[in-house]
Amino acid sequence: MVNMAGARMRARLIWAVVLQTLFTCLLFGCGGGGGDGGGAPPPSGLSYSSPNIYAVGTEIGPLKPTVTGTVTSYSVSPALPGGLTLDASSGVISGTPSAPAATAAYTVTARNASGSVNFALSLTVAAVAAAPGQVARTVVSTTSVDIVVAVTPVNFKFAGSVTAQANDPQAMFDPDVAATTSGDVTTLVLNTNPRTPPGHYSGSVQIKLCSDTACASPQFVPSVALPFDIDVLDSTSEWPGDHRSALVAWAGVADWSTFQGNAAHTGYVPVAVDPNAFTTRWQTPAIDVPVDWSENLNTLVTANGMFFISGGNVLYARSESDGTVAWQYDFSGLPFPSANPPAVSNGRVFIAAGQQSSTYMWAFNAADGALVFKTPMSSQWEHYLAPSVGASGVYTNAGTYGGLFAFTPAGQSLFTAFEPQTSVWTPAVDGNAVYVYAGGGLTVADPVTGATTVTIADPTYQNYIYEIGGSPVLGAAGSVFVANYANWILNGGGIGNTLLRFDTAAGAIAWQVAGNYPATPAYDAGVLYAVNNFPVRLEARAEADGALLWSWVPPQAGDTGFASEVLLTKNLVFVSTNLATYAIDRTSQHTVWSYPQTGKLALSQNGVLYIEGRGSQSGTPAPGYLSAINLK
Repeated sequence: MVNMAGARMRARLIWAVVLQTLFTCLLFGCGGGGGDGGGAPPPSGLSYSSPNIYAVGTEIGPLKPTVTGTVTSYSVSPALPGGLTLDASSGVISGTPSAPAATAAYTVTARNASGSVNFALSLTVAAVAAAPGQVARTVVSTTSVDIVVAVTPVNFKFAGSVTAQANDPQAMFDPDVAATTSGDVTTLVLNTNPRTPPGHYSGSVQIKLCSDTACASPQFVPSVALPFDIDVLDSTSEWPGDHRSALVAWAGVADWSTFQGNAAHTGYVPVAVDPNAFTTRWQTPAIDVPVDWSENLNTLVTANGMFFISGGNVLYARSESDGTVAWQYDFSGLPFPSANPPAVSNGRVFIAAGQQSSTYMWAFNAADGALVFKTPMSSQWEHYLAPSVGASGVYTNAGTYGGLFAFTPAGQSLFTAFEPQTSVWTPAVDGNAVYVYAGGGLTVADPVTGATTVTIADPTYQNYIYEIGGSPVLGAAGSVFVANYANWILNGGGIGNTLLRFDTAAGAIAWQVAGNYPATPAYDAGVLYAVNNFPVRLEARAEADGALLWSWVPPQAGDTGFASEVLLTKNLVFVSTNLATYAIDRTSQHTVWSYPQTGKLALSQNGVLYIEGRGSQSGTPAPGYLSAINLK
């Protein structure tokens, strides 16, 4: 009886298990492994359309897989290019590429519980690289500046000739864009819109890239976006703001040490500067400056993070960083006070100050203003340009009846040489000689004894106002450029003057060009850059024969003459007219930057451009400013 009862119990348990299993199958199915495909074979035949090339910023069409069998999940390795995603359930790839990616294989895996299958998907993301990546400028209202952008295809090739059009919501740019292709690089030239009202503008300009003149056929990457930040200014605009970044000197570049930067008076600073990097550093009211015949004669010089400038019978040493005064010396105690522009060299500031019987060459310690020497010389009621400092001495225009005065760096008199009685000039100096143009011709003198070695007459010279208004400029060996600059003002420019090149080796005039040249030119690498007031233009002339290579005309109708000498860098020419200061590209000859202030120009070793406007005369309010502009 016991065994029979146990058997019946076991039978009941077996039936219970069978019934439970049948019930489970009805609810969930009875495939081995449930719903994870464990009973199905591994997927096979996975493929995508391949290879594929996409454009940054353009949404791709969904890339769908083809596969045989059941797939429970998809994965990819390595990660897809930025902006693209793989749907783990469907295997569909979609999105908008956000960055370029070189051609690469991406392994997509489709799997279920029984196994997996792979496919090597080839993807490329193409883009257009723009240099610079963003632009920043100031531009004078009613004028335009060029903005040059180089675009390069990345992971693809441009088709045919590249054309372009610009579009931005603020209409900051003209739609037409010039395009020039060389190799893989296309250079685009955008122009700011001269009709844009004064104000601050920032945003992004969309540059459409095409392969036809009408811009109806887009390139594979159809556009590139270029961020911009532009100030459009007029004479009433507020100062755009101080940007007092740390001062960092250019390696191997000298400071601006005398009139036109150096003793050769070339006005040349051997650096390339990017107008996208220009920012306003600081601004102060213009310093009261000596004025003759309506000319702003004052110029400043720089050394070791300071600049030196005279005004109101005071010599100032100021910080380049913020324009504050470090030290000053007042010449008002002299019987006949006066302060001409200074020069700086080897830690000393040199200045001709005083008039009549109280005229001296002074030297001060540049760091703290301590007086180093005070050596007497003679003058009348005249103003002089900054002294020129050479290896053997310090040289200046002076004399009761005209002359060249020379002093050792320690202050002893070297010599006094007679020159015609004119003022507002300074000699040029090199390692071999001192070059004087004081009217009537060029004199070349020994830098230690003052003995004349070469004299070349100037038959074009007319002495109307007993002033020269500039300096000789030294070119290649034996070349000296001059003009009687002060004559520009006579008869409203009707008399004019002559720009000459003297050949000191031949003892003759190499060439001469008549015009109305109001200020000392600049020179570099066989080209002389001179401003002419009749016609009003900047001229680039060949050193060899004076031939006009190119010219630039100021863009405003009111630009009627030039107010500065020419300042030159490797890539830009800076000039100041009666209305504004402009930077002109030496290659394209187009304006690339402008600022609505006029004045004398200087460029320090720290990359600070100075625009020194005219200060007050006879108690009248100062109409100008001393502005410092960062060029780096």
